[in-house]
Amino acid sequence: MSDFFVTNLAAYTAPVVVELKNKDYIQYGEDNNYFNYIIDVNNNSTTNRAICIGVSNMIYGKGLAAHDGDKRPEQYAQMMSLFKKQDLRRFISDYKILGMAAFQLVYKDGKVKQVHHFPMETLRAEKCNEEGEIEAWYYSNHWDNMKPNEKPDRIAAFGYGKGNEVEMYVLKPYEAGKYYYSSPDWSSAMPYAVLEDEIGDYLINDCINGFSGTKVVNFNNGVPDPEKMQSIKAEVLSKLTGSRGEKVIVAFNSNSESKTTVDDIPLNDAPAHYSYLADECFKKLIVGHRVTSPMLLGIREGNDGMGNNAEEIKTATQLFDSIVIQNFQDQVVECIDAILSVNDIALDLYFKTLKPIEFSDIDVLETKEVIEEETGYEMTKVDLKMIDGQEAYKTIEEAEAKALEEGCEGYHEHEEDGEIWYMACESHDEAVDLKKPCTAGYEQYGMKTKNGKKVPNCIPIKMDEEETKNVLGSLADSGVKMSKDYVFVDELDAEDDVANEDWANYLIKEKKSTLSKVKGLLGLKDEITSKKKGSSFSYLDSKNGLYKIRYTYAVGSRKPSLSTRPFCRNMMNMANAGIVWTIEDIDRASREGVNRELGHNRQPFDLFRLKGGIYCRHIFKKVLFRLESNTEPSENLGNYKKTKTIPKSYMKNPSGSKQAGIAPENMPNRGAYPI
Repeated sequence: MSDFFVTNLAAYTAPVVVELKNKDYIQYGEDNNYFNYIIDVNNNSTTNRAICIGVSNMIYGKGLAAHDGDKRPEQYAQMMSLFKKQDLRRFISDYKILGMAAFQLVYKDGKVKQVHHFPMETLRAEKCNEEGEIEAWYYSNHWDNMKPNEKPDRIAAFGYGKGNEVEMYVLKPYEAGKYYYSSPDWSSAMPYAVLEDEIGDYLINDCINGFSGTKVVNFNNGVPDPEKMQSIKAEVLSKLTGSRGEKVIVAFNSNSESKTTVDDIPLNDAPAHYSYLADECFKKLIVGHRVTSPMLLGIREGNDGMGNNAEEIKTATQLFDSIVIQNFQDQVVECIDAILSVNDIALDLYFKTLKPIEFSDIDVLETKEVIEEETGYEMTKVDLKMIDGQEAYKTIEEAEAKALEEGCEGYHEHEEDGEIWYMACESHDEAVDLKKPCTAGYEQYGMKTKNGKKVPNCIPIKMDEEETKNVLGSLADSGVKMSKDYVFVDELDAEDDVANEDWANYLIKEKKSTLSKVKGLLGLKDEITSKKKGSSFSYLDSKNGLYKIRYTYAVGSRKPSLSTRPFCRNMMNMANAGIVWTIEDIDRASREGVNRELGHNRQPFDLFRLKGGIYCRHIFKKVLFRLESNTEPSENLGNYKKTKTIPKSYMKNPSGSKQAGIAPENMPNRGAYPI
């Protein structure tokens, strides 16, 4: 029997994550170069590259926008200055091709000042800490050619730079069995991208060299030892083949003949064979990327026109947008939201889609925001009824639904051109007030120039003391401004069983003056019991007066509204004026029945829990103040704006206080009874 070698197409291998004892980072792939392997596979596969470009363009659409950008012009302008179009496009392209993407964040004074796209293929994850978190990423532009003693640059991961050094935000979606690195969503189809590349190389080589892989080279002077056979094989291949894949069979035969012969291996259907392989690659890549129709990406199968397939394309577009594109967009938006939160920016972001407006059923879309998100067109470009800049509806049900969304109640009518239209809120003035450019507690007084742009000039609304007392009851008198002796330290959006003493002790420390040290040696204590305004007692405060804990009223929903409810309006007016309350103040007001008009059957309810009542979009924030003369920030305070993980509480609180930081709008049933 003849001894022979069969050399095949290059094989696909899954990446290996390697943790080396002498390295601080985790290798990606056996050669630590798997990202570049993915890039090469994508670039060399015609179909895969076309799909990745098409999907990336659909994810970016017509760019990033915010539903509430007109209400928060300063925040919107800052967001647009941080996230440049080119950086966003590159970030999205990396995310689609590599399954991961990175932003480099540059800080100044604890705020993000610059955001840049960073090539993901140049990063490797640091070994995780004891809590399983990745604290840093390592950078090199030549992982495949690093010298033995060369060390890559360490860059802190997002949240680990303490606001004073460059950080790396890496978008890495969860994938079962993968911790340090995530595969691209098309990884299951990667072997077919490799095969498509190899088929192309083979056909090109066949045309250039005229030497087909359907031949056998026979050496008829005996069978040498294995080492010699391997050497001859390598030499023959180097002379006769030009493609990366080995397509020649080298055989060694034991017979009497001495001359080398080249025999053909019959393959009469070779064209059909390679056509089948190419079609199979195309189909598998389409499935791997979950593309509902190749036409969506500008790829047409066969010679069929579009005329008879319009409805099919429409359906495919809607399906692909829902199950693929929006998921990508949501994850990118979550990434951007996390970065913007460092600068205290909260916008309702979305990507304007590339889906044609003809493919959207405008009649069933509920709001202006949804229409803009679905079509990428501003409302003014869509044939809908607008009155004084507000949406008007054909049915009462639609108007009432809009009222609940905006924070008002009921509806009112308008007659135009003989038709009746219904608008949200019980009065037209109320509906228009909800769209005013100023936040709650402020009103517009002309325009002003800021950063070279004309913006609304918002000034505090003068409070009506009589209305405030009637609406807020005891809260109108119990709320006070903190004295200048106490300075702001930190805030919590929700109770979450946090121990107040631990919270304070974690963030502030007592100043040890010479006098206090002497008193300590003598066993004396600094008891501060001032009862002046701003220093009222609460059981949450420290006994020696070193810190005080109060509550303030604030907007808590992601889509805040200028609520016209008297309770919320007056509470926001007082909060904007710097007024705060003790936990006892709010608990007492709940028991007295403050704002009971909005309770179930006009019964008293827990203000901590339901604030302004059903659908309310406000919260109570817990605020920590320290006595400036006797305390200073601890090393734990850092640049935090909101407290992170600290020990659990053991102190008792009013029944609803644990939900103080949740807006009823975000509760089950939107806070309505029986919830």
